[in-house]
Amino acid sequence: MTTPIPDGSITVKDLFLELKGLREDLTRVLVHMEAVDTRNTAADRMHLDYESRLRALETFRYKLAGLSVLGGVGAGWVGYILGHYVH
Repeated sequence: MTTPIPDGSITVKDLFLELKGLREDLTRVLVHMEAVDTRNTAADRMHLDYESRLRALETFRYKLAGLSVLGGVGAGWVGYILGHYVH
């Protein structure tokens, strides 16, 4: 940051130095924003990867639950049939 300019003595050099300081500050901010944008892009990719993994896990879980229900129904039916044929 530059020092404040005293009242009544603003010259072209003072304006130039102030403009130069603003440009340097803006350059630093843009570099920082580019780094943040790069980090956010990587985080977004990671988030999408986690989302796809969670969806795959949920799909597997529901398929497993459905197969368990079908297995239970099948086992019950086999037990019923065996029970009638044994007696």
